[in-house]
Amino acid sequence: MRDLSTLVATLREAKIIDLSQTLEEHIPHFPTHAKFFHNLWGSYWHGERSLHYLLVMHEHNGTHVDAPAHFISDSKPEAHVTMERVPPARLIGRGARLDCRGMKEGDYVSRDFIRAWEEKHGALERSDIVLFNFGWSEHWKLRPEYARYVKDWPGVSMGAAEYLVEKSVAALGVDALSPDPPAALASNPIHPFVLERQVLIIENLANLEQLPDFFLFVALPLKIRAGSGSPIRAVALV
Repeated sequence: MRDLSTLVATLREAKIIDLSQTLEEHIPHFPTHAKFFHNLWGSYWHGERSLHYLLVMHEHNGTHVDAPAHFISDSKPEAHVTMERVPPARLIGRGARLDCRGMKEGDYVSRDFIRAWEEKHGALERSDIVLFNFGWSEHWKLRPEYARYVKDWPGVSMGAAEYLVEKSVAALGVDALSPDPPAALASNPIHPFVLERQVLIIENLANLEQLPDFFLFVALPLKIRAGSGSPIRAVALV
């Protein structure tokens, strides 16, 4: 085992960048998913000893990860991995941030785009966590102003998804509602393809523009039995 004190000292010296959106009522959500509710349950304002709230939320509210079972049914038992069976190490590792802010609504990251990025910045490696920075998080607003965020965002093409699977990455993430824009979700989404191959999908990330090319990515999901996904607190250490 590595020297624990050295590891702790290194982590304490690192700059931490929060990559998670704040969970609060009226945040953007996928149209078929439930909204997030934060209801007061007890408080010292009302003569009780402590303050506490009841959370009512969807597994895919806010910054979250999709488990393979989100799109892969139990007819494929080996691929139908639910949240409690996802190894925590899948979301701890080297992160790579690809700047895609030049893309507009309806655009897709291509295989050639990723390969060109690698030639300039360095090769993606096995078990990397690859984050696509579309700049879409600037549209993250509370209802009713969130309409722009949930319409026609950029995405990741099937060719790019196939390339990431070939590279054996652990996960891919976006600062948008999904790596599949609405048009792709209606025709040929990458969700089933990558999830069946155990590549996790992270959605609704924030602050990706603050990241260097490579960094340490850390996120831990809730251990939800039979879960299709989970909210995460994602951070980068640089």
